[in-house]
Amino acid sequence: MMATLVMKELRGLLRDGRLWGLGVALALLFAAMLTVAQQRRDAAEQERLAVAAASRAQWDDQGDKHPHRGAHFGLYAFKPASPLAAVEPGIDAHTGQALWLEPHKRNMAMYTPAADAPPSLGIGELTPAFVLTALVPLLIAVLGHGAVTQERESGTLRMLHACGLRARPALFGKWIGLCAAVSLVLMPALLLGAWLIVDRQGIAAAGVLAVTLLIYLATWAALAVAISAHCRTSRTALLALIGLWIVAVFLIPRLSAAAVEQWSPLPGGQTFWSTIARDIDQGLPGDGDARERLQAFEASLLAQHGVSRLEDLPIGANASRRLFRDAYAARVHAMHFAALWDAQRDQQFLLRGLGAISPFPAMRAIGSALAGTDLAHRRHFEEAAELYRQRFTTLMDEWDRDATRGITSFESRHAGAAQWRAMPAWWYTPPDWLFALGVALPDLAVLAAWFAGAIAALWISARRLTP
Repeated sequence: MMATLVMKELRGLLRDGRLWGLGVALALLFAAMLTVAQQRRDAAEQERLAVAAASRAQWDDQGDKHPHRGAHFGLYAFKPASPLAAVEPGIDAHTGQALWLEPHKRNMAMYTPAADAPPSLGIGELTPAFVLTALVPLLIAVLGHGAVTQERESGTLRMLHACGLRARPALFGKWIGLCAAVSLVLMPALLLGAWLIVDRQGIAAAGVLAVTLLIYLATWAALAVAISAHCRTSRTALLALIGLWIVAVFLIPRLSAAAVEQWSPLPGGQTFWSTIARDIDQGLPGDGDARERLQAFEASLLAQHGVSRLEDLPIGANASRRLFRDAYAARVHAMHFAALWDAQRDQQFLLRGLGAISPFPAMRAIGSALAGTDLAHRRHFEEAAELYRQRFTTLMDEWDRDATRGITSFESRHAGAAQWRAMPAWWYTPPDWLFALGVALPDLAVLAAWFAGAIAALWISARRLTP
């Protein structure tokens, strides 16, 4: 009987002009936006590789100079974008694309793509993910609001009830039929997306994203049928579903973000950097200030080599002091950046809790995690870049320390192309899909709870269904 009910509902929806008009329009919109986004992503990646190669070539050919001056020439580290980033750009559209790596300090990422974007229309970012997670639920609301009310209004629900048709198979059949109809219309566009993405990236992340998207859309379909079962007229059901859609997709995410900004603000940029400078100069508790630390280091260095003056050291004195100062600065930077990341993580946790009353934020968070465009992947990239910065600046000062004796001038030239080219190239390997899955587990739990709640609502609606 269930198969018969599903086929009956599916045939009715396929004959509905709204499914083909709105559904095909959304499918074409998704396909067009995904194609353009993928092309832009590929072009940006080619540009990134070209700029990285040019930056490295400039580093290799900077000429003969003091190693520390060479280190100040600096290098760039670029965050690669995964193919799934074309679907869900996440926070990458609002964070810098490149990190400037130089001695003594750790920098923030620069060159934000959003700075070059056109003004927003105020309805959310028009991305392929927005089409799937925001506009397709609206299509489901338009198609599913009359699933039960139309039969109640026409009198067929009373006839079916009189014939002994049970409410539970009827509602679940309508739910499955609605899911099948929407999937059928969107399938060509989704297959195009799979061809564009899976061909370039492991199938695992794309597969997880597809499964979660199906669960998300099935949740909306179950809510549509359940609300239709409780309403007396189709107009009331449509108004209720559109109101739910507006609240879930627009109001809750924005109000949650505003509340998080108010309740858990991040430190300002000037405060952040001035605190780092203060801790480097005055020292962390128990470490002494910069002058005291340097004096203690010089004394230990002289005692280690059995000399009384820095000029008599068998190694470079200035380079040794720079290595000591930079190691302390790296420690202070690491502590403050870790605190900043933790504050952003706390914001994300609070945002997840506030947004849990809607399935939309959870689905977007899952998409950005699987696309590698979330906070956890950003932190992974920046910490890898910081390790590389410390490595290359340390190597430069070690070359200077080992190639000189005593105190030397910055104007001396004892490093050239051979040493610049000996520096290992920067290369970043993003974490795999299991890392993304671990990051997305809380949001997957929220989505699973919404799905279970929607099925429970459908079950309860079947028990209380009246003609």
